[in-house]
Amino acid sequence: MAPEITPNTFLTTTGSLSDQKTTIFFISGNPGLIGYYHPFLSLLSKYLDEPKEQHSPNLPSFQIYGCSLSGFEIDEHRPLPSQNNGVDLDLDLEDQICFVQGKLAALMGDGTNGNGNGTVNAGTRQNVILIGHSVGAYIAMEILRRHHEENPESSFDIVGGAMLFPTVKDIAASPSGQKLTTLLSIIPRLAVVVSFLARLLTLLLPASLLRSVARLVMGDPPVHALDTTCAFLKSPRGVRQALYMAADEMRTITSDKWSDDVWGAASAREPIAKLFFYFGRNDHWVADQTRDEIVAVRGRKGGEVGPTMIVCEEGLPHAFCLKHSGVMARKVAGMIGQIVA
Repeated sequence: MAPEITPNTFLTTTGSLSDQKTTIFFISGNPGLIGYYHPFLSLLSKYLDEPKEQHSPNLPSFQIYGCSLSGFEIDEHRPLPSQNNGVDLDLDLEDQICFVQGKLAALMGDGTNGNGNGTVNAGTRQNVILIGHSVGAYIAMEILRRHHEENPESSFDIVGGAMLFPTVKDIAASPSGQKLTTLLSIIPRLAVVVSFLARLLTLLLPASLLRSVARLVMGDPPVHALDTTCAFLKSPRGVRQALYMAADEMRTITSDKWSDDVWGAASAREPIAKLFFYFGRNDHWVADQTRDEIVAVRGRKGGEVGPTMIVCEEGLPHAFCLKHSGVMARKVAGMIGQIVA
């Protein structure tokens, strides 16, 4: 496929066009705008295209893809997926999982259509590596589970994943989760109220003043993040969708929902993916206790098979895509090199 970088899509390749490629499928956090991640994905492509000795002598070529989550699309001259006959529909976490699963199947040309009726030979199956950020890591884990349980005859295998600052368990216990839960108890229709205020703000303020306010609130972010934020605020559905989805995350992301087969643990019957979990310290969306429990219960122990758990010692923030894309891209390139080695 030809490279394509738009406000709603990112697609590029490494190596020559004729190479057999492993697909890196990126899933964003909330708010689900791929524009926040354009520099990260571009740098990841660059680092994976460096001399192979830096990662693995057998490093394949890659197809790197990501798109905005449903309801967050901007600058589109067509009805949003969240609109049905003029009636707005708020999308919850389950809706987003199904949306992302459909995007992955379409990208890979999966002939199963989600019903397990494919006839692809094992020797011709394509390889996919998932990257999920924040709630995107939860979506990635659910796609892993459903792919393993529902699509054993699909046209591709998910061989690994990199979960970055993952909110995969007890998100409401995190500092920001506690604040949001309290706010939702006070203002149950928070998504509607805030989206109305954001709409009013964008209508009253000239574009230049809106941009100045956003820059001040965000602490002088890089241009890509400022452009994406302003487009997000002016989009017809983005703000409401982000808060509606966040509220559903508080209800949905609770206990560990996945078996050893999904985690690729030592007791799994057939480890299906080599996983890396990259946690932050003092992550406002992941409680320290939650992180430590995941590392203790699910992390690799000794020479056993299981996820590689990494706790950041460099002070990288949860929203790494704003100012730390280069550092994170280099780290993820190393993880991918280990997955395909």
